Parts: sequence; C-alpha cells; structure tokens
Amino acid sequence: MTDDKELLFTKFLDYLHSEQAPPDYLGEAPASANTFDPYQMVAEWTALRHELKQQGKLLRSTQDTLAQALEVTRTDKEQLQTRQEESQKQALTQFEKQQEKLLKDLLGILDALDQACNYWHNEISALSTTATTAPAPQKSLWERLGKWLNGTETQPTESDKSPQSVSLSEIFTSNQQGVELIRRSLLEVLRQRRVVPIVAEGKPFDSQTMYAVGREARTNVTDNTVIQEVVRGYLWGDKVLREAQVIVATRVTD
Repeated sequence: MTDDKELLFTKFLDYLHSEQAPPDYLGEAPASANTFDPYQMVAEWTALRHELKQQGKLLRSTQDTLAQALEVTRTDKEQLQTRQEESQKQALTQFEKQQEKLLKDLLGILDALDQACNYWHNEISALSTTATTAPAPQKSLWERLGKWLNGTETQPTESDKSPQSVSLSEIFTSNQQGVELIRRSLLEVLRQRRVVPIVAEGKPFDSQTMYAVGREARTNVTDNTVIQEVVRGYLWGDKVLREAQVIVATRVTD
C-alpha cells in the first residue's frame, strides 16, 4: 500500500516538471488586448443620462399636449351640449308661440260662435214673446236630419218644406242647435289641449287672470265682485292664454 502511494506521487512530480502543449480550443494568442478606459465609461454614462433626460422631457411634453387636447375636447363637448340645449329650448319656445297663436285664433272663432248662440237665443225669446198663439210642438230640423240619416224617418217632402209646416221658431231653434253643436265640439278640442274657460262672473276680481274694463256701483253686490263678463278669458294649463275682460262692482258710498 505504501509503495503504491509513493509511485503515484512520483508520477505527479514528473507531470509537473514536464512541458505540456496548449489545448487546441484556445487558438492563437491575440495580437493586442483592449485595456479598461474609465474616462470613456464616464463619458458614455453622461451621454446616457442626458438621453434619459431628453426622453423624459419629451414624455412630459407629450403628456401635456395630450392633456390639453383632452381639455379642448371636453370643452367642445360641453359647448356642443349647451348649444344643443339652447337649440332645443328655442325650438320648444317657437313651437309654444305658434301653438299659442293657433289657440288664440281658435278663441276668436269660439267668440263668434258664442255671439251666434246668444243672437239666436235672443231671437227665439223675442219670437216667443210676440207670438199670439203657441205653435204646435214640432221636431227641429237637426232632429229630423239625424233620424233621416239613421233611417227612422223618411226624407222630407216638398210639403214638409213649405212655410206653413216650418215655423220661424223651429228655424231659429235649429240654427241655435247647429251653432251650439259646433261650439261644443270646438270647446272639447280646446279642452283636450288644456284650454279651459276662466270662471269670472260672481267671483272676486283677480288681477292675475282678469282685466277690469269698467266699474258699476251696486248695493246688493259685494265690493270688487265681477258682475259682468264682457270677454271670456281662458287658461292654457297654468298659463293665462287670454285675460277675462270684466265689469266689477264698487261699493256705494253715502
């Protein structure tokens, strides 16, 4: 065992003292070697730092430009929304003005129908007071026409149209009924559009919905009470479409 160790040690010494050829993978020795230059490293680091600063400035400038663009977009959006709202308000206001004008024109027609109804009512009253004998009750022309259209009455003959069979009272009553029918139809159309008459006569005077065109002294009526409606007023929803023109009672002073 001791001899083996001594033999192994002798071989190791011989290997150390012998010259060994370099391995093939090392290749040839370089002609020159680059030495480390600390100044060049500092210069490169300074240039890199400057480039980073420039890129940071460019990034901040881009962010500022984007923020300004977003602010301009937001402002434009708000302005567009404001213009749209104003345009809608103007269109709604214009529509309401046109509708108000149309309703007032319809009120003019309704006034004419009211006057026609009053006229025929007065004519019928005057005829009834001047008649010496009461005429036999007869059907009005409107009732006859309705029954004729429904097939419950035959078409009027020439004898039925004679002056002897049709009295003045019947003609006046038929005219009044026809005008009243049109008047009620127009009132219903206005009611569907929230147009209702202002109740004025017998009510206390209201300066918000009424206009006093005259005053009369009355002893049996409370002061500042409407005693006559000259022109009927109308409300359009919560808005006064037309003031009622009235005559107001005043207290009699001794």
